Amino acid sequence: MMAADRAVIEVVPSLAASASLRESIVALCSEAYGEPFAPYLDGLPDAVHVLARVDGAIVSHAAWVTRELRVDGLPAPLRSAYIEAVATAPRHRSRGLASRILRKLPALLADFDVAALAPSDPGFYARLGWEPWRGPLSYREGGRVVPTPDEVVMIHRLPRTPAALDLAAGLQVDWRPDEVW
Repeated sequence: MMAADRAVIEVVPSLAASASLRESIVALCSEAYGEPFAPYLDGLPDAVHVLARVDGAIVSHAAWVTRELRVDGLPAPLRSAYIEAVATAPRHRSRGLASRILRKLPALLADFDVAALAPSDPGFYARLGWEPWRGPLSYREGGRVVPTPDEVVMIHRLPRTPAALDLAAGLQVDWRPDEVW
């Protein structure tokens, strides 16, 4: 049986996470990314975590935070589930665990207009139905709009995604420290 088939998926809001669960998430993501993850997690206090456990141990993770995305030509911002910290323990990679979490996300995100992320591996996400944003990207800080031409963003359509969403239009997000996208 594949690890993904045996994995138990659990959804936990940050505010409901125990200290030991938070430590386990930090340990997994620190190992997966090869750098300390606690400061990054501290910047996501309202995240909702989706965990894959195998034999009780957390072996894969993704989270989402709510962000507004502004698309040129749309009258109102899109309420986005912005996906963060997709990570799998190195010894559990290539077993379908992150894919299983990502396939589960759309059903969990029915209240959002769209899901979005900045991929480390666009091909991986494309295989799971994510589409690259082709238009110019930027962030807003105060009254300024700052282009981010070196960034890559992908979206996943949800039932509330506008049918006329133009992936070649300009896309803006509000500034946040450390990682804008």
